[in-house]
Amino acid sequence: MAKASDYLIALDDGHGIGTAGKRTPYIKSIGRQIHENEFNEKVTYYLKAELERCGFRTLLSAPTDEDTPLKARTGIANSMGAHALVSNHYNAFDGKFDGPGKDAEGHSLHIYFNDKNDRRLAESIAKYLRQGTKQVYRGIIEQNLHMTREFNGPAVLIENGFMDNEREALLMINEDFQRETAREQAKGICDFFGVTYVASSGGGNVVTPPKKEVKGVSTDKGDAGKRLESIYKGAEGLDFYSRPTFNDAYRAGKLKYGYGFPTIIRKLSVEGAYMYEVKNSRGHVYYVTAAPEYVKVEGGGGSTGSGASTSTRSSSGGPVAIGEITITGVSNSAIIQDRPDRMNSKNISTISKGSTIPVTGSVKGVNSSSGYWEVIHNGKRAYITGEFGRYKAY
Repeated sequence: MAKASDYLIALDDGHGIGTAGKRTPYIKSIGRQIHENEFNEKVTYYLKAELERCGFRTLLSAPTDEDTPLKARTGIANSMGAHALVSNHYNAFDGKFDGPGKDAEGHSLHIYFNDKNDRRLAESIAKYLRQGTKQVYRGIIEQNLHMTREFNGPAVLIENGFMDNEREALLMINEDFQRETAREQAKGICDFFGVTYVASSGGGNVVTPPKKEVKGVSTDKGDAGKRLESIYKGAEGLDFYSRPTFNDAYRAGKLKYGYGFPTIIRKLSVEGAYMYEVKNSRGHVYYVTAAPEYVKVEGGGGSTGSGASTSTRSSSGGPVAIGEITITGVSNSAIIQDRPDRMNSKNISTISKGSTIPVTGSVKGVNSSSGYWEVIHNGKRAYITGEFGRYKAY
């Protein structure tokens, strides 16, 4: 039986909450329209919890409420070495309710042309979706879609129903349907990778994504532009999140002692505590506690508080790691280069197969179809060919 932790699954929740047109017609029985992302987001986070309970690692390709560009979504999934991608959507036909028996209905799974791995993943998921809530099964459809075309691995885009079918539209805000859909998709993903599905034991492991209204309120931009570092020495690391919340469903990764983010955007009041909204070297935004016993601020004379522990990293504005890569795909060792161009760079060192090295992100560079990992070598930026590293977030 395969080991689930060997696999990273990229999860995509489709469009942002405010994307134009991505909503149902007005529904008289509830007095409003339903945004597509109200369903997509919750199913994605329930699926995240399902997969992590089974042992998989997960990655959110669009972790904010904004409509993340398609290129950015597949870009982060590819750069972090995801082994599969699942994108959840809700379909539409003519944008109006025509009445029972007249509206389009049902779910479908969309893959790229002639991709055997896409099809195998779609078939594995469809097997369980067809066993759930009674819906018309519209089949597996080959289409030229960015998410399935540009991802470097098995990918499927799932249309879970029609927004302009009133019965299916109301399923979008039905929590039982949301959880059932996530569970069925998780079972299919487990089958695809040969992993045993682990059912929920109930009780304390229930995941409830926070409502859209629960957001941080900006209270202080005094530390904007400064650098944040973790001073927490616990072996488990310091959690950071994809949204302004301390809900574990939105945990994006962990910071080791001495590592952090190069740019603070602002300080927020969140759930009775404070968080920093921060940005990494690739421009991705995250949220981390602002408690002075866990983090310190450097640069421009700012600090989260006196007496903060001394970091193992300098405060000179050097590179900040967001994770690490394990060297794979080589016979003995990979070359560490001084620039992202393996044909025109200086080889400054090597790193053995199976070893790990901290990374700040990935870059396209030149002369490599897999791009390059930007790594930290002797405190400075260096580069390793993308295909030779397997990423793990802190």
